[in-house]
Amino acid sequence: MTRGAPSVLHLRKVYGAPVKRCLFSLFALLFTHAPSHAQDFYQGKTLSILVGYGPGGGYDVYARLMQKFIGRRIPGNPAVVTRNMPGAGSLTMMNHLFNDAPRDGLTIGASSRIAPLEPLFGNAAARFRAPGFVWIGTPASYEDDAYSLIVRAESNFASLADAQKPGTPILFGGFANGGSDTDIVLIARSIFKLNARFIRGYAGGPEVGLAMARGEIDGRAIGMSSLLTLHPDLVRGNALRYLVQFGHKTRWKGLPDTPTASELADNDADRAVIDLAELPFRMARPLAAPPGTPAAQAAILRKAFVDMLADPEYRAEARRLQLEISPLPGEAVQAELARAAAIPRAVIERYTAILAEP
Repeated sequence: MTRGAPSVLHLRKVYGAPVKRCLFSLFALLFTHAPSHAQDFYQGKTLSILVGYGPGGGYDVYARLMQKFIGRRIPGNPAVVTRNMPGAGSLTMMNHLFNDAPRDGLTIGASSRIAPLEPLFGNAAARFRAPGFVWIGTPASYEDDAYSLIVRAESNFASLADAQKPGTPILFGGFANGGSDTDIVLIARSIFKLNARFIRGYAGGPEVGLAMARGEIDGRAIGMSSLLTLHPDLVRGNALRYLVQFGHKTRWKGLPDTPTASELADNDADRAVIDLAELPFRMARPLAAPPGTPAAQAAILRKAFVDMLADPEYRAEARRLQLEISPLPGEAVQAELARAAAIPRAVIERYTAILAEP
């Protein structure tokens, strides 16, 4: 069951795959022109992109790429800055965006994919209602990405079966306050009965990567786009093994030899938990404006987002950075959140109980 590492060349071909142009173009056509006074609003002003994590991680890379390109798509060509606001798995930023940020169209936030669901999970630290935000969209929907449980190739764990054996536990690392890097490890440990210890407390993706490089931990959970951005040398050097992938019901073409969580699950109850864990990947890099953002400014931001994702220069730079390009507009993100609200309570309770495990 040893999982071979995908080649860099193959992954680059995958990341160059076309986006769902028909769906995205359909939503683009729905945007109406803003009034002329709204068109003048952004001239001489600064748009702030708040990132719910520290510098250097995948969310930060996407936001700083957006910083370079979205201003030119907004009438008035405002300056654009990126501000990092880490804490509580991006809940610090989301709480600020919902409760304190100016509601004038000059602030948007890039949160974790999990954060919009935290109120559904009963997380008291999430002081917001996800439907209340003005959703701008997501530049990636995991069409050309996957989340994988990875380990160092020199570790003693060549497969998921090895991680199930009694004896020395496999050591995984993750963030102190949740996020997909934490949640996927906990879900995999519970569903697949891994003999695993989970070491929390790392500030972000780069720190977890350093812990792997130093041998403090055996592995982690990470999206392939983030892995290619942060550690292309590990992929190029075949220094990793891929135990199981999340985000797709059938194997993603970038990891054809790595089983999906759904195919390894033994029963429908386990698959329901996996489905819930995978739902956030379809809104992989969600962007929102505060509730109460004026409709005219919201329309401008949404249209600018659509136009930016179609910009050949943006797409070329995204590919250079090994970032996935499979966008969804704000209305589609809203639809995913509505689908989440219909998930049976028993599934949510089991899911949250797993995430509460040490």
